[in-house]
Amino acid sequence: MENKIHNKTIVYKYLISLFLILTFSNSLFANNTFVKSKIRQAELKLYFNSEIERVTYFSIPSKDGLTKYVYDIYGANLPSSKGISQHTFRTIKSFRIAQNSPEKLRVVIQSKQKALDKHQFKGNVLAIPLVHGQKATISSGSTVTYSSGQTFSKRYTVVIDAGHGGKDGGATCCGSKQEKKVTLSVALKLKKILENKGYKIYMTRSDDCFVKLPKRTEFANKKKADIFVSIHANAAPKKKLRNGFKGIEIYYLSPAKTKRAKDAAEKENSVMFAGKDFYTKNEYLSLLSREKIVESHKLGLDVSSEMLSKVRKHFGSVENGGVKTANFWVLVGAQMPAILVETGYITHPKEGENLMNNYYKELLAEGIAKGIQRYLNNK
Repeated sequence: MENKIHNKTIVYKYLISLFLILTFSNSLFANNTFVKSKIRQAELKLYFNSEIERVTYFSIPSKDGLTKYVYDIYGANLPSSKGISQHTFRTIKSFRIAQNSPEKLRVVIQSKQKALDKHQFKGNVLAIPLVHGQKATISSGSTVTYSSGQTFSKRYTVVIDAGHGGKDGGATCCGSKQEKKVTLSVALKLKKILENKGYKIYMTRSDDCFVKLPKRTEFANKKKADIFVSIHANAAPKKKLRNGFKGIEIYYLSPAKTKRAKDAAEKENSVMFAGKDFYTKNEYLSLLSREKIVESHKLGLDVSSEMLSKVRKHFGSVENGGVKTANFWVLVGAQMPAILVETGYITHPKEGENLMNNYYKELLAEGIAKGIQRYLNNK
């Protein structure tokens, strides 16, 4: 009798263990969760919440001329709410993703093309080219998205430049409003946000000190920064015009095309070019890094969009001053994508008050951070 009870107990334990294994097989065998996918530059990228351990590839031809290209991602699992069938691309018939086994996730791409076998994976990203012969590309600073939904860009370095400082107060208004104080406040908030996201951050100044303009990008180059962001506040050229000048503006280095852009550059460059003649100015400002112009423009567009989105949710209508080109000395010589952010007009009645508001400056910093993240995610 005791043997029968003992045997039943063993069977029950076995059945319970088997039930737990079947129920929680994904978590036992596949702990790397699929997070998102996107198509950029003829490439499908799949993101997971931890490093990919192994990917295998094979293809299955069919009689209708289509070929199934199969990618097995080991140690990965698929949440019930996720998929890739929503994607479309000119060379692809369909995209599918499914849990092939408890320890393996399978991606199937149907196409009439020849082999799509140039895939790559690094960190938490798998990149699959969608055009025959094209090699997949993955940047060294791939974004890692954890199960909490928080994103971390581990290997990216950003240099934050708080405009002006020390003897150079920048734009002023109404006695108490100083550009150098606004820029430092926003810069320090931005530093904290980006550090919390896993970036390596350096600042050209972290207190009220004067730093020469050429030293700022020189510092960024020495730190091998991936991004350089210079933060400023603008000012109307004359007091009687202060109501007409407003808006968040982003500048990147290239010859200025509008009078407003030229005037803004002249204001920010004044401390550098005091006493210099026209030809000397042009000699300095001819040092443009053409290869960085396109990337700086993209960065500017992303930062502008996210900043405006953030502040408009809580402060209503905020003018979009656009993303423009100008010869800002502080951007000359930068060996990485670089932008100058004009956070608003300190001389404008409403914007000037906003720039004194701590919460407004926090939102500006959040917007800049989100724009940087968006730019790097889409590189």
